[in-house]
Amino acid sequence: MYGEGRSAGFEFSDPDTAEILFTLDMDVDRPVSPTQIYDVAGLRFRGISPVQMLADKISAISTDKVFRRIKDVVDLYYLSQVFELDQETMMSTLQNSGRHLENFDGFLHRPDDLHHAYDKFRFSGDVTKPSFDEVYDAVKQYVKSLLPPDYTAE
Repeated sequence: MYGEGRSAGFEFSDPDTAEILFTLDMDVDRPVSPTQIYDVAGLRFRGISPVQMLADKISAISTDKVFRRIKDVVDLYYLSQVFELDQETMMSTLQNSGRHLENFDGFLHRPDDLHHAYDKFRFSGDVTKPSFDEVYDAVKQYVKSLLPPDYTAE
């Protein structure tokens, strides 16, 4: 159920087997973001653009909400393998959507707490869960152009 600062979540399942085919989050009462048409197994729908998805997830992990939004870290891991990240485009997208970046403090300086949140996260179906280090290192590398200028790799 959606609410203040929370998207509505939907699960789409096969009516014969009840197997969950995919999930979809839908923002309610937010400014309209750039969209595109998607086609998943013959189901066509309009959704936000990949760059807006990235902006939303990167904005979230830049805050201390990252510990409650570990799914965003996982999503960024997978999205980083498909979409390039352009710093200028990302900053423009963040600004146009009313989002901003915080200092990534929790993400950068509390990896043990993040690892704990990751360990509790359950992948659905038969998806193999990559190691935390693989996910964390890939996401940190992916967002490196957006990290605070005074950050130096530890």
